[in-house]
Amino acid sequence: MRTWPLWIAAAFVAAIIVHILTVLLLPPAIMSMAMIRMADAGADAGVVHAPPPDARARTVVRPSPDLAYSICLFDLTKGPLLVKATVPDTYWSVSAFAHTTDNFFVVNDQQLPGDTLELLIKREEDEISGFDGVPVSFAPTDKGVVLMRMLVTDRDSYLKNDTVRRSASCETIPQG
Repeated sequence: MRTWPLWIAAAFVAAIIVHILTVLLLPPAIMSMAMIRMADAGADAGVVHAPPPDARARTVVRPSPDLAYSICLFDLTKGPLLVKATVPDTYWSVSAFAHTTDNFFVVNDQQLPGDTLELLIKREEDEISGFDGVPVSFAPTDKGVVLMRMLVTDRDSYLKNDTVRRSASCETIPQG
């Protein structure tokens, strides 16, 4: 009796199961490990402004040596997050990532109408007042990361723009 069709079918089913588990479980596991490293650096208490990366920098996966990073973690179970930043005089961007590693918000210096960013990140069900006119982005998960990047072309541009970069803030707005 030929059993090879049964073995092929079993291998196919096993491959489908492994694929589904990998797609569903691996991204949140990777993000959890990264968020633990970021929290250890203090990103759960506010914005951490990392120095320009070198060969030892690994808080952000594969950091670019041409960028300076600022990072904050959020937990929307504690309330919405208000992100404020002044745009430095160089390329700059801010991205928000869900716990599943999905990028749900991004804007760069060329897309902003002015030289400041104010952004409210919240859950769909959160009710909050007093922020009329502030752009809102709805996070697909309660926890995640806000990542700001600033181009560093040379030491002088870094020194000139680092003070502006360090004025960025991430503040949880308590619900009440």
